[in-house]
Amino acid sequence: MSTQVKQESQTVEVQDRLRQVEARLGYRFRRPELLEEALRHRSAAAARGLPSNERLEFLGDAALSHAVAELLFARWPQAREGELTRARAALVRRETLAGLALSLGLGEALERTEGVEPGEALLADALEAVLGAMSLELGFRRFALFVQKLLAPAVLQLSRKELLDLEPKSALQELSQKRGWELPVYRQVEVRGPEHQRIYVFEVEVGGRVYGRGEGSSKKLAQRAAAREALLYLQEGSEP
Repeated sequence: MSTQVKQESQTVEVQDRLRQVEARLGYRFRRPELLEEALRHRSAAAARGLPSNERLEFLGDAALSHAVAELLFARWPQAREGELTRARAALVRRETLAGLALSLGLGEALERTEGVEPGEALLADALEAVLGAMSLELGFRRFALFVQKLLAPAVLQLSRKELLDLEPKSALQELSQKRGWELPVYRQVEVRGPEHQRIYVFEVEVGGRVYGRGEGSSKKLAQRAAAREALLYLQEGSEP
């Protein structure tokens, strides 16, 4: 096969991949070169002397965060600031974005050099880059509507318990600061089990009073369990 024929074949293959991604997105790019750049990993960009998707990833990260914040603000009118922050974190975390990227076929479409696997981080970055490209074409209002549709299933699955599970220690500290309480203090109260199978038990105090107790196979897990229990009590309006 001649070099020219090979290049033409590769071009057709790239165009086919881009059309498939557009079909799954439900959007046809006016400037397809934007989508092509969004799906070009830095390894392939360096090899070809072309721009990578990193700039579009930066833009998409910011645009997505703004759109999700606006979505949650409208949908959860009674939610506190901390709950909104944790909900946004749940929707834009790497696992969520990587799952969406797979459903859109970005793993197959991502241009990269041999040996670079499309893992969770690469997939999430690719989705943010594609969203950055879309934000340039759509403008923020239409882009926000697209994000609302894209994330609708994930929003419906969010629950208060899931949000507390994300990072309860940060949530408890945030709640304490907002209400003017002393910051939480964690104390290890028990360690049991053999050395290879330790169980740690922690209590957490707020304002000198114990509000939560938890255990886990590591100190971190035990502290998180204690913080989660304290949050469930204190968010009901109790004072330390």
